[in-house]
Order: sequence, then C-alpha cells, then structure tokens
Amino acid sequence: MTPYYSKPPVPGILAHFRAIAEETDRPIVVYNIPQRVVLNLEPDTIALLAEIPNVRAVKQATPDPEQARRIVDFGLDLYAGNDDLILPFLEVGGVGGILVFTHLVGPQVKEMIARFKRDDREGARAIEAELRPVIEALAVTTNPIPLKAALAMVGQEVGGYRLPLVEPSEEERAKIRSGLERAGVLVAAQL
Repeated sequence: MTPYYSKPPVPGILAHFRAIAEETDRPIVVYNIPQRVVLNLEPDTIALLAEIPNVRAVKQATPDPEQARRIVDFGLDLYAGNDDLILPFLEVGGVGGILVFTHLVGPQVKEMIARFKRDDREGARAIEAELRPVIEALAVTTNPIPLKAALAMVGQEVGGYRLPLVEPSEEERAKIRSGLERAGVLVAAQL
C-alpha cells in the first residue's frame, strides 16, 4: 500500500516499493487506494513501479477507466479494489478483484467473472445486478464495519471491532440487513 499520512513524493513511493521488493522474491500487488491514503498512484508512477521485477499487479480502487486501462498496458495484472469496479475493470482487461463482498458472495462473484470470460456479458451483468444490494449494504460506513456486521448476520463469528472502528449504528445495521435480504443472502427467518 502507498504510505499514508506523510504523502511522500514519487521518489519516496518508488523507494518504498523497491525496499519491499528487495526483501522478497514473491509477486507484489500494489494497492492504489487514494481515498484511504490521500495519494493516487498516477499512471506515470505506476509505469515506474512496473519496472520493479516482482511488482506484478495493481489492486485499483479508483473508478477511472483510463487509469485502469493504462495499468493493463504496462503489463501488470489489474484487480478491482472496489466491489462496484469488477465488471468495468474486466472490460478494460482486468483479471479479477480483491474485494470486500466476496466474503459474503464469493461463489456468485466467481461465476460473474467466469461468465464475463466466457463472453456472456449479459449473464455477468445479471449477476452484478443481483449483487448490487450487497455492494450498497457494505458501503453504508467505513469497512470493515459493515462487513463484520454482515458476516455476523449470516452466522459467521468474526469478533468485535478495534478502535477507532466501532459498531454500526442501528440505522446502518438496518441498511445492511435490508441489502442482504434483497440479494437473498439473508432470509427473514435468520433475523
């Protein structure tokens, strides 16, 4: 992940990822999530990161299709970093996603990607439409707050929250529950 708080210049970002790369021979996935770290990894910076031998992919959490396309053009694997970006990124050459909602609907997302790759775009879009309530439910507040609440609602014990994260409000909980019900992930009897 791009270092947060200090807002390093491009040479600092490159030095950060080079230092990590030098400590491992494993593939590195760069996580571009400017909404959490303040900095967007611009295409010129990603091009420089692509020169690091074990940087192989980018988890992209920005909705800019042109930036996503450039990642693919640099020879890196593109992964959606936001649940609502999976199909748009597949359309520009992405390979999948590293996503929040897969904790709840992983098999459905796998099928959506498989349909897309089989050139069944309509089928992939239909699955995405069915999952839209889950995407919306998990966006009611900062994750992992809604995800942990949703997992608890479907019977998965995931533990509590560590500060500064707190329990969702009753209103947020109701929205999460509603989204899970509308998507068929949670049936009323499970309440």
